[in-house]
Amino acid sequence: MLLLFPGENAARDTLRFAEEIAGYGLWQVDFATGKMNCSPNTYRLLGLAPVTSAMGDAGEPLSFTTFEKVAHPDDIPVVAEIQHILGQGLPIDRQFRVVHPNGRVRAMIIHGEALIGRDGKPERVVGVLMDMTRHVESIAASQINSDRVHNLMAAIGGAIWITRSDGFYTDFLLRDQKGYVPENFQGNNWHNVVHPDDLGKVLRNWEIAEINKTIFASEHRVRGTNGDYQWRRAYATPIVADDGSVREWIGISLAMHEKSVTANAGNRLLTAAQIRAARGILNWSVRDLASRTGLSVGIVRRLEESEDAGKNAADALILIKDSLSAGGVDFFVLASGEAGVFPTKKENRLKIVTKNGGRKISTA
Repeated sequence: MLLLFPGENAARDTLRFAEEIAGYGLWQVDFATGKMNCSPNTYRLLGLAPVTSAMGDAGEPLSFTTFEKVAHPDDIPVVAEIQHILGQGLPIDRQFRVVHPNGRVRAMIIHGEALIGRDGKPERVVGVLMDMTRHVESIAASQINSDRVHNLMAAIGGAIWITRSDGFYTDFLLRDQKGYVPENFQGNNWHNVVHPDDLGKVLRNWEIAEINKTIFASEHRVRGTNGDYQWRRAYATPIVADDGSVREWIGISLAMHEKSVTANAGNRLLTAAQIRAARGILNWSVRDLASRTGLSVGIVRRLEESEDAGKNAADALILIKDSLSAGGVDFFVLASGEAGVFPTKKENRLKIVTKNGGRKISTA
């Protein structure tokens, strides 16, 4: 045994030091006599003051009846169960609460094992009692936070997911979320539930975010368990390790109300002025943009010449927006309602492309 202190009481002082620091106490029961001996710290954990601190005789002998007296009223059956199991020579690991004389409630975990004699019957039980209050409190706090997130996500139709840096789904939180089966999203299976017309742009956006280690954002359709597609808005942010590599991504997927999708697509998904300005920044012709989106030159020209043309062209506007974003521009809408564009590699250069009070504003 490693002794931490000198002198004739080295063993006792070392054991007491270990018990006090680690928050545990030792105990044993002799089946023949029914006598229970405990180390000094066991008394303190139970809220009982030891009469003497001598090794192996910390105070008046305890019993399981003593445990029942200090146990929380709701946990008395647990103490009775512990005694019954140990009596059969089986090991136990149980949690219960004790109430100290001053009214404080502490959470305990007790571990015990029976030592079998030559006659095959339990001869003695040895065990450890530990204060687990902080651990139990931590678990309870985590559960409260988990419930908060779960209820919030359920209220807004959201889900939280985690992927590797390459977009491979590794975990799906809120597993009981209605309409979500983890197996449908695990690995690269999520490709199969994204609408075929939207998968390409989602993968492009993900590739851009992965390369630049920036926030991933996408609006796309996802097939539910009933086979119907629903528009969802997804965001993900990288968790960067100390060496600068992306350890994982954590993301959130939110259901988009059909009315908001229509309004967003018609009014704020992308304005005609933003399309023209973005093409100018990238030095793309109408034909260049049409080629990258797969749309006809006529559709692109019509959408960038008239605001009204985009009211019923959500899918086309999404393709245009994703293509321009992939090319190196991003879009914004100020609180005042003015829409604009800026090159993603030069965040300090913003260009307002709508009018405010009849006066065109431009900043660079």
